[in-house]
This record gives sequence, C-alpha cells and structure tokens, in this order.
Amino acid sequence: PLQKALKSLKGEGAPFVVYPSPQGTRLHQELVEDLSRKEHIVIFCGHYEGVDERFVEKNVDLEISIGDFVLTGGEMPAMAIVDAVSRLIPGV
Repeated sequence: PLQKALKSLKGEGAPFVVYPSPQGTRLHQELVEDLSRKEHIVIFCGHYEGVDERFVEKNVDLEISIGDFVLTGGEMPAMAIVDAVSRLIPGV
C-alpha cells in the first residue's frame, strides 16, 4: 500500500520523502531550513513496529529523529516537523 501511495504522488513531481524514526538524523534548525526549501515533501509515519525496511531503503530520502524518547508512532514527530518547517514558508 505504501508503494502505491508514493507512486500515485510521483506524477506531481518527485517528492522528497521523510520518515520519522529513532535512528534518523536529529532535527535541528539548519535541517528545518533545508526542508523549507523543498518543493514537495511527503512524510510517511510508521506505527509501533514501523515501516518495512525494504520500503525505507528504496524510497525514503531522509530519516529524521526528534529526540531520544519512545513514542507509539511517527505522527507526533511528523507534526513537529511540519510545524517547524511551515513557519519558515512565507504566507503559511
């Protein structure tokens, strides 16, 4: 299902795919600024066990961590990423 969802978005231009995960690059202001310059970002959120690693290896451009603590899924980190990035986009 994830592969089909991503493929359906490719017609709009190649999205930059982000996956919130504990082993990802720690979110910091420079990274937020870089993300704010991307034209099209897709954030895939895992839950409990996460997403199949084969999907991550093949499709994800960047794994991002928001810190050293445990959450049940990637939804809250995704909200933090969206909040941090969107405040840097003029008119948003």
